[in-house]
Amino acid sequence: MAYNTLSGTVLVPQQFIPGDLLVNTILSGNLSTSDGSSVINVPRLTNPTDNAILTNVGGDANSLTCETNLTFDGSELIITGYVTASIGLSASFLEGDGSRLTNIAGGGGSGDGIFTVIDATHAYVTSSLNIGGETAPDHKLVVNGSISSSVNVSASAFYGNAMVLAGGLSLAHRSISSHITASTTDYYLGIDSTGAPIEVRLLDASLLNNGQTYVVKDEGGAANSNNIIILASGSQTIDGQNSIVLQSPHASISLYCNGNNKYFIY
Repeated sequence: MAYNTLSGTVLVPQQFIPGDLLVNTILSGNLSTSDGSSVINVPRLTNPTDNAILTNVGGDANSLTCETNLTFDGSELIITGYVTASIGLSASFLEGDGSRLTNIAGGGGSGDGIFTVIDATHAYVTSSLNIGGETAPDHKLVVNGSISSSVNVSASAFYGNAMVLAGGLSLAHRSISSHITASTTDYYLGIDSTGAPIEVRLLDASLLNNGQTYVVKDEGGAANSNNIIILASGSQTIDGQNSIVLQSPHASISLYCNGNNKYFIY
């Protein structure tokens, strides 16, 4: 097979159509002196960048570009900008201070995970936690600063089994002047029985965490004339008794439950 070598300018039809203008003809050679920019139906690459991922531009089959904000070197994918996903995002850990993460919590402000902040720039989920709910964390939460939630939980640090506070501690307080049933979010129950004796009914202990505490206080100072009666749920007990009575002015009592079927005085 022989080839003809041409020099100079070659004028050709705008299209080669086998079987029409040229039959069984192949145009061959190289573009060593040109980048082929005028050759159509051959994808063109713009903005060549090391490790950049190629993307299509404007739906044009002949136009490709290297995205400098999307690179992959074989082991690490680097994205500069935003990631939008219509499905779940799964990762072994999230790195960064988390300051711009949104919608992490689920169920009306109750988080599904606990963030361990290793330092100012690292954070990852280590265990389940329902802030403001009843699920206790399995692991420690370490924060170099402060944490907060929609249920007004704040602290400086959790280390192992201890919570270390950098400031004051504020616990839930409810003022009571009539019969009530304690709730899972109560801590201090301030009772004013100046108008009549008052009953405080405790929740079933199984609805609380093991060690969860109530403090009941006669804030009205009238417990001697109008007693404050604290009743355990059903057949459950408080130090072996179904009920406890405060009958001294300004008396108070602290109770904790076992998260199962009993309350205790301490």
